[in-house]
Amino acid sequence: MVCGAATLATAPAHTQATPDAPEKIGTLSGDDASASPGSALLNMPLEDLLTLESTSVARKRQRVQDSAAAVYIISREDIQRSAAKTIPDLLRGVPGVEVALASNGGYAVTIRGFNSEVANALLVMIDGRSIYVSTFSGVFWDELLIPLGDIERIEVVRGPGGTLWGANAVNGVINIVTRHSADTQDTQANARAGGRWQEFTVSHGGRFTEGLNYRVYGAFRRDKGLVLSNGDDSGAAYLQQAAGGRLDWEPNERDVLTAQVDYAGGHFTTPFTKFNGDYLNPGEIRFQGRDSFSSENIVARWTHQQDDRLDWSIQAYYERIDRNSSANAHLIWNQADIETTMHWKASAVHDINFGVDTRLMFDHTDPGVFLHLADPDHTDRWVSGFVQDDISFIPDRLRLTIGTKLEYNNFTGFDFQPSARLFVRPERHVALWAAVSRAVRTPSRFERSSIINSPPSPANSVNNPLPLPVYAEVIGALGTQSETLLAYELGARANLGAGWSLDVAAYYNDYKKLTSIAPLGATPIFVPPIPYPVGINLDLGFMARGKAHTYGVETVLKGQLAFWWQTELTWSHFDYSLLNDPTTGLPYSLIFPLNFSPHDQIAWRNNFDITRRLALSGQLIHVSKLPGSGVPAYTDLDLRVNWQISSALSLSLIGEHLFHKRKLEFVQVSYPGPQSYQPRQITAQLGFRF
Repeated sequence: MVCGAATLATAPAHTQATPDAPEKIGTLSGDDASASPGSALLNMPLEDLLTLESTSVARKRQRVQDSAAAVYIISREDIQRSAAKTIPDLLRGVPGVEVALASNGGYAVTIRGFNSEVANALLVMIDGRSIYVSTFSGVFWDELLIPLGDIERIEVVRGPGGTLWGANAVNGVINIVTRHSADTQDTQANARAGGRWQEFTVSHGGRFTEGLNYRVYGAFRRDKGLVLSNGDDSGAAYLQQAAGGRLDWEPNERDVLTAQVDYAGGHFTTPFTKFNGDYLNPGEIRFQGRDSFSSENIVARWTHQQDDRLDWSIQAYYERIDRNSSANAHLIWNQADIETTMHWKASAVHDINFGVDTRLMFDHTDPGVFLHLADPDHTDRWVSGFVQDDISFIPDRLRLTIGTKLEYNNFTGFDFQPSARLFVRPERHVALWAAVSRAVRTPSRFERSSIINSPPSPANSVNNPLPLPVYAEVIGALGTQSETLLAYELGARANLGAGWSLDVAAYYNDYKKLTSIAPLGATPIFVPPIPYPVGINLDLGFMARGKAHTYGVETVLKGQLAFWWQTELTWSHFDYSLLNDPTTGLPYSLIFPLNFSPHDQIAWRNNFDITRRLALSGQLIHVSKLPGSGVPAYTDLDLRVNWQISSALSLSLIGEHLFHKRKLEFVQVSYPGPQSYQPRQITAQLGFRF
């Protein structure tokens, strides 16, 4: 994986989604223009990887080694070598990123803390299109079924991205960049199967005319999911299907037009428990909750190169999600967005990006067992603009990047998100950077208007020291305040020579107005003819008043021990301090606790090219315990052996979670249920290309 420091931002649409497009417009010609950037990457010497241009880094083309924030790029070669089945699994081992499978279909993914199945401080995009669902403030990872072979790279930025991306890009940004259809002029089919997992994907690309290319894909997945502590399946098999396509048109040397459309649908079951309704003999009823979903989106982008100093792009998209959960609310979510951005090389000193964006969100919800929203139909509106200037005092040596985003929405009003980033290269092989940023997260509809019926807490239990059981109801009561972050970051990286590189990033985050849960009132529960109370009704509310500090360090050491052996070692340390509520003297009760994150994560990845056609790849990973959830520390191993039988046929044997018959990675926090475990899996994959 390519690591370095970069500021993630949207480049012009063609550069963001198509890494070769900028070269096709004015910088490459002849044979170089038609070369596949992916094949060039596979053949590139390791010491040259940090000189790659990351086209999603600063809303313009910029070399990874020249940018001033912490970024980690999962390249196409990394994806091909990985044992991962899904996009979240590809993120395991990335420094600062926490990945765990919490329930059937429910990945918990975050950067630098606040993890949950709907981690609310992480912005995720596909080719610059946000897939952050504002109703619940998070990402439905189970709806992503893009064939991994159609992904060019995944850019992971740790740290705030609000100056360029706006609200909710608080702790980091992940951008999944798919391949330009001109680079997929063939048919690829992959079948992966084992005792618990079966998946088939097919992708076909072609050309209508010169400059007009297309790609279509289809996918099907069946997953038996997690298991209970005794090894039994936790639910019925998870079934999912997806289809989509992409069209790229370059009518001349200055214009690129792209259209994309995707569909995904599926269903699965997950066990959970609910109150039996008997106050005199309170107990639990366990049953299988069924979740189903369908999602559709359409995206259009037009990028124009005005001249060598100015280019601009327009992107518009519409997305619809219909997600039905027996535990949580049935959600119908619609979002429309249109954005215009410009990149202007004003002089040798000033390089300016600016743009405006408007977004409309409409949703409808029906109540579930535990959750319903007080206003089932709602519309939210956003309007924003940003400007950022790269000021180059000494070319390639000293640069200051300053900018801000001003955003308005109909429920919190105005928010601004400025940042300043300093880049210094004291010598050729060493780079230093520092940054100060402000980012905000707007409260979700869930936090503003939900009504949640929590399971009862038994008397004299860990969560309830009272002599009576407590029946809690949580009410959305945030008002109109956004969570805020003031982040301080430092970074250094060095080319150590002989194929080795080192990347270090450190941060200190100061959070205010975090969503916390506070008591609103309590009433006794009487059941006639019993003259004394048999329980307590406790009313709780979401309040924007929590305060916390987080801090940590992330390192990547990458090198080549022999011409046939590449290695990479990453280490992340995370810690926090939670301030006390002055009204109670106790730490704030955050909706997404910080103690659900591991203090340390270590990953060691190795690639062995045994022969020209036989390769072995493995990742050894250690994750420390999650202090607040009872999830123990674990060490695990994934392996992949690939045999390239011919240029058109490959066979792989893949082992995941090999050190454990089954292991616990996370606990369900969205609703009560039994602990679910990730089982060991062995699969075989057959790949065709013709």
